[in-house]
Amino acid sequence: MSTIESRRSEAKTKAVVFGLMSTALYGTVFTFSEAILEYCARGHFYTLLPVATVFLFSYIHGSFASNVWTAIGIEASSSASKKVTKTTTTTARKQAVAAN
Repeated sequence: MSTIESRRSEAKTKAVVFGLMSTALYGTVFTFSEAILEYCARGHFYTLLPVATVFLFSYIHGSFASNVWTAIGIEASSSASKKVTKTTTTTARKQAVAAN
């Protein structure tokens, strides 16, 4: 099995795991929404619960989405990011010279 195939296979497994975790989180929040709202409205330490919840959802959903893209073979090109940075730097230099 080649490196690309093994990465895609591993990404498929991770996508399923993170997808199930995401589904479980959404199900839990919708099932216990009243209790969660009650805790979040208490103030003090409980004020951090909505922020922590958002970070948790963001991490799990982001990991799921990233692994789905990898599993279907779509990945960012490292040369694309280098071209953008180089173009931006060149444009900034030209603007700085023109301003002087």
